[in-house]
Amino acid sequence: MIDLGLNGKRAVISGAGYIPGRAGHGRQSALRLAEAGAAVACIDIDPERGEAIAAEITAAGGKAFPIVADMTDRGQVDKALDHATDLLGGIDVCVDIIGRALWERSVDSTDDSWVWTIENNLTHVYYLYRAAAQRMIEQGTGGSMVAIASVDGTAAARFHAAYGAAKAGVISLTKTFADELGRHGIRVNAVAPGNVGSGNEDQPEGVYAVDAINPLAAPRGRDIGNAVLFLSSDLAARITGHTLVVDGGATIRSIWDITDENVSRFRRDH
Repeated sequence: MIDLGLNGKRAVISGAGYIPGRAGHGRQSALRLAEAGAAVACIDIDPERGEAIAAEITAAGGKAFPIVADMTDRGQVDKALDHATDLLGGIDVCVDIIGRALWERSVDSTDDSWVWTIENNLTHVYYLYRAAAQRMIEQGTGGSMVAIASVDGTAAARFHAAYGAAKAGVISLTKTFADELGRHGIRVNAVAPGNVGSGNEDQPEGVYAVDAINPLAAPRGRDIGNAVLFLSSDLAARITGHTLVVDGGATIRSIWDITDENVSRFRRDH
């Protein structure tokens, strides 16, 4: 059995609750970390969501605590991490899940939607990274931080420009914190999901390339949770400043319109 190095570790997940109709990155990440032996502080702005995931972990034999906070408010971020530190006895792993896109044509976007999107997809990540880093440095025992970015931060973000810009900011912020915090034994990475949508959990196993977007298959919520688990674990002990793309191959597709049907036209013997 592979030791992930997470047994007895203390994890904080910002946005841990499950929102119906969403992929559930927070819930999946919380469950995976708890299964690996970590105690989890489940932060959510909605008390019922935070309590639900904490209860789910506890019912499965794990250890979890709900914490209510609006993580776009820097004062509440500091209070939430102080509370988590008191409950857990410290912080070894910190994961940020929160984010949401507003869809509209760039030329029709308002100043308010731009500000809201940056605040809810980038600014709060900075607040959490900063607060977690301060506490990890003070502990002197290293640690791992992971944020959810998006493939929209690596390519065009058609009809949600602000979201793409914010997620590109998360990727850059991750590199900068990784550079500054490495000397303290703190690793900082990100996960960039592809078109997870509502989770894609109903996809049949062993069926691939069913659409024009994903050469392999569309990622599922659990795949994002597994990526967070990996980057939080000792398996990623020398990985920092990296953004792990989990998109079923969507962003590596060739720009050439060559298919099984027309590939013969390009053979050397033609």
